Amino acid sequence: MDRDEFAERVRSHQPALSRFVARYLRSRDDQDEVVQDTFLRAWQQIARFQEGTNFVAWVMTIARFLCMARMKDRQRHPEPASLEPHLHPAAPPGPENLEKLKQAVARLPLPQREVLAMRFFDGLDYRAIAEVTGDSEVTLRSRMHDALDKLKSQLGAPKA
Repeated sequence: MDRDEFAERVRSHQPALSRFVARYLRSRDDQDEVVQDTFLRAWQQIARFQEGTNFVAWVMTIARFLCMARMKDRQRHPEPASLEPHLHPAAPPGPENLEKLKQAVARLPLPQREVLAMRFFDGLDYRAIAEVTGDSEVTLRSRMHDALDKLKSQLGAPKA
């Protein structure tokens, strides 16, 4: 893959990768840095990419690794609390059910949130998710089933 083709792929996949990374990291600065580092590493390792395979899954694998490393680093070295108040824009008004759903998803264990997000938000199939996470498709399907059951019970919906 030449530089121009890689640059085009970066342009077309950067928004999706940014959303993917944002689900792992809260800090906008961390998100931007990880997205940039992901594409830098992808370019440095482009010789390892096999044409005809899923470029998005390959890049998301790199991003996931960098997100996990960043999260682990933040746990080991938390930033000191700021003395200035944090200003957060007001959340747009929305249905109460949407907020309940967001809270319920946030309470899921990371592996379940991860498969749920990649499947529904990123539109990846189980094979691509398996490439990103390194888990088997059977494991991922089981996690998805468990995640959906937990969401249904938290939201008061009957189980299927």
